[in-house]
Amino acid sequence: MKNKKIGINVMLFGLIFCALLYFSNNFGLIDIEKTAIITAIGLDMAENEYEVTVQIAVPQASNATKENDKAVISATGATASEALHQIGDITGWYPNLGFCNLIVLGEDLLVGDVNVCVDYFSKTLKLQDSACLTACEGKAKDLLKAVTPLDSISSFAIQKILLKNPGMTSDVATVDVKTFSVGYFSNAASSHMPFIRAIEVGGAKSGKAAGEGEEQSGGGGQDPEMVFDAAYTAMFKDGYFVGMLDDHETKTFNVLNEKVNENFFIVDDVPIGENKENFLLNVSDNKCKVKLDIENGVPVLKVNARLFVRVEDRTAYQKEEALKSNALLPEPVAKKAQEDFVKYMLGIVKKCRESGCDLLELDNKLYRHHHKEYERMRRTLYDDLQLRVNVEFSGVK
Repeated sequence: MKNKKIGINVMLFGLIFCALLYFSNNFGLIDIEKTAIITAIGLDMAENEYEVTVQIAVPQASNATKENDKAVISATGATASEALHQIGDITGWYPNLGFCNLIVLGEDLLVGDVNVCVDYFSKTLKLQDSACLTACEGKAKDLLKAVTPLDSISSFAIQKILLKNPGMTSDVATVDVKTFSVGYFSNAASSHMPFIRAIEVGGAKSGKAAGEGEEQSGGGGQDPEMVFDAAYTAMFKDGYFVGMLDDHETKTFNVLNEKVNENFFIVDDVPIGENKENFLLNVSDNKCKVKLDIENGVPVLKVNARLFVRVEDRTAYQKEEALKSNALLPEPVAKKAQEDFVKYMLGIVKKCRESGCDLLELDNKLYRHHHKEYERMRRTLYDDLQLRVNVEFSGVK
């Protein structure tokens, strides 16, 4: 009974304490009317200064295009942080970076060491280090100002591509600020990030066509609508852009490094009888292992990959083939898929060798598992590297 009474008193005291906190503290909330909730940051070069463009989440009106334009603000400064602080000066709003999940580097920044501007975002406590980092074709400012049918705010549409839910296709080599910085300061000084291209789609009108519609609707001309492709991967060495993986190489890179729940593998020009067909394979599972060994003083990269697939679609239709289950993988398709996988893998190793970017993190593998050979091999690792790929495409059981 005594213990029960003590427990009740403790609970009562806890409730009173929580009530005091609730009624006496605003928990440090900032006035929303004086706060700019930044959802994305774009970095470009404007002459000899940095131009920072921020996308601010504001209540959307019925005309999403006009409201989206007003939510994009730019400022310049000698450093990225100075330009960012200028945003607050010219708007009167406090720039809140706590909800920023995307940083975009314009193409003109890729001519120099990108970590000069990325370093601020990797160290500041105002921004979460899980924010996605990406480069883009053209100006980052134009990318953030783009109008897209996928969302009222362009950065949200881009994040849907970069941060796909489990079970969706993995076509993008997504990287965050923390991971990029870790790669930059590693012994290999190598990093990567997605490279985004804006693609115009039909729907919105511009120019003369928009002017003709203006008389009927009373509205102004609209900018063309855009969707975004992030299938290419930019490679960096010591912070400098040194090469690019294409979409096939990016997909192969992801398959080696991630567990696949659902992905697609395109196989073209498969010899079926006297004709050639194209196949789309649905990858439902993968078992991949990348290992670095030393044989007779020579580094050997051993890649073992097994992909479980089924035929999703094909360019030609044959009545007798239609009766077969898609889980059965035709031997010519499996053979051609394995050849293509090896070709893409050779392409990745070649680009790493030519650029000096250790995209496969072999320097780290050499240091951990063959430390005695590290100093002797580290500088010529990719030059002396031999590649052995054992890949198998199997039908789903």
